[in-house]
Amino acid sequence: MNEDEKRQYRESYKEKKQDGELFWPHSIAKDAVVSLAVFVVLLCLAVLVGVPNELPANPSDASYIPRPEWYFLWAFQLLKYFPGKLEGVAITGLGLVIAIGLFGLPFFDRGSKRHPLNRPVATAVMGVIVIGLVFLTVQAVVTTPPQAEAVGVGGDLASRIEAGSKLYQEQCAECHGESGEGAEIKTLPGEYTNPLNAEDFLETHLRDTTVKLISYGQPNLGMQAFGLAYGGTLTDQQIRVIVDFIDSWKAPPEESQQDLSQIETPGFTQDVKPILDKRCSSCHGRRPKGNYSVADYDSVMTSGDNAPVIIAGDAANSTLVKMLNGVKTDAGGQMPPSRPLKADQVKLIERWIDQGALNN
Repeated sequence: MNEDEKRQYRESYKEKKQDGELFWPHSIAKDAVVSLAVFVVLLCLAVLVGVPNELPANPSDASYIPRPEWYFLWAFQLLKYFPGKLEGVAITGLGLVIAIGLFGLPFFDRGSKRHPLNRPVATAVMGVIVIGLVFLTVQAVVTTPPQAEAVGVGGDLASRIEAGSKLYQEQCAECHGESGEGAEIKTLPGEYTNPLNAEDFLETHLRDTTVKLISYGQPNLGMQAFGLAYGGTLTDQQIRVIVDFIDSWKAPPEESQQDLSQIETPGFTQDVKPILDKRCSSCHGRRPKGNYSVADYDSVMTSGDNAPVIIAGDAANSTLVKMLNGVKTDAGGQMPPSRPLKADQVKLIERWIDQGALNN
């Protein structure tokens, strides 16, 4: 820069400074408006587009594909071109080049003119860098496959239940039945696993408890571990969608709040059997205590060491009704022992028996 250029620069700077604006409130006001605009854009993106939920961290899952935030995708893609030990060289070399470029910029570019057209070399270099970053970012998005464990196990609750149903049939149905009703233990003929669809199980096992049961297994009871971290084949996300499927067996709130007193003519299959399945099948299912089973109509009417426990047309003298009401009998006392049936459920069973205990 010669003396004439320096003089023109000083005069121009002095004029701009005289016509300039105050930091407060002018510059602050501009910054506030831009900040508000950025905030509004981010808020709209969060509400309208949303952020996909990431999968739970699982150090034992070797299939996990790391994927950084979008603004680092270019570096993520760049490292793919430096396999093995060369990754370290690329990271160190790239960082060194960036550092030298930033610190050396004032020495490399000593021109006084700042307009891009007056700086062809700097403009060309920056243009190449920007194009390269965009290209690498696009390549990273296109070439990186989706997470294997995320396929078919994400999304809304209905999608997770559907995915969990498929996994349950593949991994669990053989030992626990297609609908959690229990199945015969192959090594112990005549013995059955406890039902998972019984209310006693569903209400006393929290989600995390069931996840741990599936992950760790119960070796002493013959159940293997299914979690990857414990020698199994299922990821944490796959186990959680299986639990979503199991939880779907719980009675929905509207069903549990149904006014049973409005059912004047109860049916066995539609009204009585669901109550017995949810509250009694864990003890009186495929492996019945006292040889009393609620597996089907004939078993309800005729099985048990103190059969018959139901006298068609006479609920008051039926052993089953007495035990449901907490009256001690030769067959035992309160049933279910842990938590009695609701009063309207007992009344419904009484009406069914008084009306003939039909298989309707």
